[in-house]
Amino acid sequence: MEDDPFDAEIIQRLLRKEPWNMELTLVTTRNDYETALGRFHPDLILADNSLPQFDAGEALQFARQQSLYIPFIMVTGTVSEEYAVEMIKAGADDYILKDRLTRLPAAILAAINQQQAKKGKQEAQEEIRRSNERFLTLSRLTRDAVWDLDLTTNSLWGNESFHYLLGFTSPAVPALDEWINRIHPDDREKMASRLEEIRRGAILSWEDELRLQLPGGDIRTVLDRAYALKHDGGFPVRLVGALVDITEKRKMEEEQMHSRISQQKELTRAILEARELERNTLGIELHDNINQILASINLRLGYYLDEPEGNMDVVEDCRQKLVTAIRETRNLSHQMVMPRFSEKSLRDELYLLVENYTPAMSVSLEVRKMNEKKIPPLMKETLYRIVQEQLSNIHKHAKASFVQIRLSTSSGSVELLIRDNGVGFDPQLKRKGIGISNIYHRAESYDGKVEIVSHPGAGCYLVVHIPLS
Repeated sequence: MEDDPFDAEIIQRLLRKEPWNMELTLVTTRNDYETALGRFHPDLILADNSLPQFDAGEALQFARQQSLYIPFIMVTGTVSEEYAVEMIKAGADDYILKDRLTRLPAAILAAINQQQAKKGKQEAQEEIRRSNERFLTLSRLTRDAVWDLDLTTNSLWGNESFHYLLGFTSPAVPALDEWINRIHPDDREKMASRLEEIRRGAILSWEDELRLQLPGGDIRTVLDRAYALKHDGGFPVRLVGALVDITEKRKMEEEQMHSRISQQKELTRAILEARELERNTLGIELHDNINQILASINLRLGYYLDEPEGNMDVVEDCRQKLVTAIRETRNLSHQMVMPRFSEKSLRDELYLLVENYTPAMSVSLEVRKMNEKKIPPLMKETLYRIVQEQLSNIHKHAKASFVQIRLSTSSGSVELLIRDNGVGFDPQLKRKGIGISNIYHRAESYDGKVEIVSHPGAGCYLVVHIPLS
């Protein structure tokens, strides 16, 4: 900005001697100056102090009003020291007298470096401001209790959720000791130890559960995550963390654990009851059936020994009774002893099981869609016992003439269907019976599900789904 062509030429020649890639634009009026700032976007302004109706002070003021922080150097012939100081205070970077233009290149470099440093500082401050703004916004939006501890001053900051979770009713920032006192006495030592490790630099983060003891006596369980921010020297100076209230989650997990324990106890009771029932059944079968047959044989043989002449039919009768006793013993052993499915086929054992009931009722067994290789041996035992249990229930109570059994596997599960045309029952009333309970417990031990559909006079439809994974 120069109205004297001779002075402008001297300045341009001086600057062109420097190894700079530059473009110069000369303006002589206010209008040209204002237009050039918008179109030319200069990196530096050199301004004479005394243009007609326009001076360097007005030029500087206009540039700053446009938020243009461009290096500004006043180049003038004469200027008072007071005016030069006022220009520097107003934002000028330097002033050069025209009789000392040799200083101009160095002054330009210094001004540009100074403005770049100012710009970098302003951008850094703006980024810090935006970062703090984002942090505060996120801390307001999240339900987590966010906190920030200055490790050099022990000053603490917390968001609204932090105050609410720890029961601080005052909007004033609590002291570190106040926060520590809200931690359950059994967990304070752990918290103090972690803080000490952070201060020493032994660890840079932690994630742990803590219990809070609030003023009203309420106990809350929180998950505390914290991360240390280091100074340039490598020492932690800040600790930023968040408390997540997991009280309800822990209560739910405890309830689920108690429920699983109760289910396990119920299953154990059912197993013990089933064993007692099996022993009672074995005792009854031995006493009322096999023992009676053997007792009859004993009497008949005693009669034969007293009068052997002409009584060979007694021996034949005893032999037939022994055959019956052997068959009954074999049937009883099949019911009581579990086949070894690591060596035997589930398909074959089910056919043998069904044969025991075919004299009393018609039983259809369908296993064409069963891929036995997919079923683990222990799961085969469960399926076998369920079929055995239900067939026994049908034989004893249903008065059925026909039973359908279908066992099939899919990509992820095995399905067992047992249907009969017997007298039926109300599943709600029979659910607590040992036989039905055993079926449910056996299926549930493999995360399986049991569905029973039955009505009095309408038979029974039993479906068991067990996942193979």
